[in-house]
Amino acid sequence: MKDQDQQSGHMAKWKLFLNWKIVILSVFLSLTLGCNKTPQISSLYSGDYPAQELRSMWSFCVKNFQMKSPQTPPFLVAQMCDCYLNEMRSSHPFSRINNLSDNETRQMGLKLIRVCNVNQSPVQEI
Repeated sequence: MKDQDQQSGHMAKWKLFLNWKIVILSVFLSLTLGCNKTPQISSLYSGDYPAQELRSMWSFCVKNFQMKSPQTPPFLVAQMCDCYLNEMRSSHPFSRINNLSDNETRQMGLKLIRVCNVNQSPVQEI
């Protein structure tokens, strides 16, 4: 009986020791790992486009495709309009998009058609 009490006493001390070791290790790791700088992730797009404006532009794009090319399947229209907005956001900040000259607007339109239209570029995997 006495040996059993000694063993349970040793086990209790051992568990307490391990618990303290885990706590100390956790505090040490959180202090050392938590102090590392978080790498900056750069965005591909200009972040100054208001969400409502993006939705309006995308909706306008879809409606125009539906009127001008009703035979184009809706998933392709959505894919092309996504591409149009992504290309515009990556190359033109919102503050400048409404101030493009006629020539810049024409050049941007030609680029968007070349890059995004499925009959001009490969279909993007979804």
